[in-house]
Amino acid sequence: MTGAPAPPPLRRTPEYLKWLAGDLLADIGTGIGAFAFPLITFLVTGSLGSTGLVALVQGLGALVGMVPGGLLSDRFERQRLRLLAGTTGALVQVVLILVLLAGWGSVVSLAALAFADRLRETLLGNASNAMLKQIVPPALLPRAVSVNQGRQAAVEMSSGPVGGALLGLSIVFPPLAHLLGNLGSVLATLTMRGRYRPRAEGAAPTRVRDDLREALAWMVSQPIRLQMLALASAVNLGANGLLFAVLLGLAADGVPATRIGVLNTVLAAAILLGAFLAPRLVDTIPTGALAISPVALMALVGVFLSFDPGMLWIGAAYAALGIGLPAINASSQGFFTHITPVAMQGRVSALMRLVSLGLMPLAPAVAGWGLELAGLRATMLVFAGVLGAGVLVGLLGPDLRRVPTAPQWERYAREEGLAVEEPSEG
Repeated sequence: MTGAPAPPPLRRTPEYLKWLAGDLLADIGTGIGAFAFPLITFLVTGSLGSTGLVALVQGLGALVGMVPGGLLSDRFERQRLRLLAGTTGALVQVVLILVLLAGWGSVVSLAALAFADRLRETLLGNASNAMLKQIVPPALLPRAVSVNQGRQAAVEMSSGPVGGALLGLSIVFPPLAHLLGNLGSVLATLTMRGRYRPRAEGAAPTRVRDDLREALAWMVSQPIRLQMLALASAVNLGANGLLFAVLLGLAADGVPATRIGVLNTVLAAAILLGAFLAPRLVDTIPTGALAISPVALMALVGVFLSFDPGMLWIGAAYAALGIGLPAINASSQGFFTHITPVAMQGRVSALMRLVSLGLMPLAPAVAGWGLELAGLRATMLVFAGVLGAGVLVGLLGPDLRRVPTAPQWERYAREEGLAVEEPSEG
């Protein structure tokens, strides 16, 4: 409809601010807990091997919960699932604190708690992001995605120092901070006024098998969705592989951990800067170009890093990598969220994460084997090649290249048959 008034900015949208506050508090607690938990495990067990085993079990918990979590968020009221996520997260941290205080920490107990925490996070936490399209109008989705990127970068920058300081005071302080973050998320969610049903009230029940088949069919029904998925997979494997190869290479050269940690701070700061720039870029540069160009820059960075530059140049390369990431996510993820029906946000998001993140565990393995067998240059060029392949996928197919700027998404999606008309709810 022409002449419709522009939606209020995010900062004047109370429901969004409550949603954001809940996610921010949960992220702060999770960030501190995620940084400190491997160190807590090592302090309790005294074994690097046991610490790695617990981390493996923790990762399996995330994998097991991913697809069922998508199904849950498309079947049940999403605000209630978010409340349950915060409540169960707080309970897990209470148990962890009691285990540590009582001296009952062991590989088995810590692995069980790590598995449970990551399982409940992916099983129930998916509902929070699935709510976003029901809270934010289409025109503001790119900005909301960019805010999420900036929030995560800021949390990442601070969680290490804060988590380390808390751990220095007491072994139970990091899980206590994690506990408080979950409780804060619960309180913020309770203040939300909307109802976030994934389906219309009174809709006929469906079978799990049919729900998964519907989501898969929707994802593969048009080439642009497969292109975006291939691009995301290339970025996750290629960029993470580059970062891990640099980390291992510097460690092998005897560079102190504190200096290596500075690079992570540079990366997080660059992502934060990119998050501020991304909304303006998405509104002025066609989404197709904005999704592809930063990946090409990342591939060039990978080639540059293969020449083993000094720390200052590596920091500059990290800055280039970080600045481009929010633009990729704000454009491609924002557009994907826009064209995904409300009733399928959970399933499609879970399937997309499963595929796009499925290759990411290969990054450290390939980096380690590559450095050992072929050396730094060949390893970096392999990951640069992965990123280059993602660029080719974006360039060779016309579908992604033709996506316009964010203000034209709604018209474009309707003309191309990429989205269905559906009433907003919330």
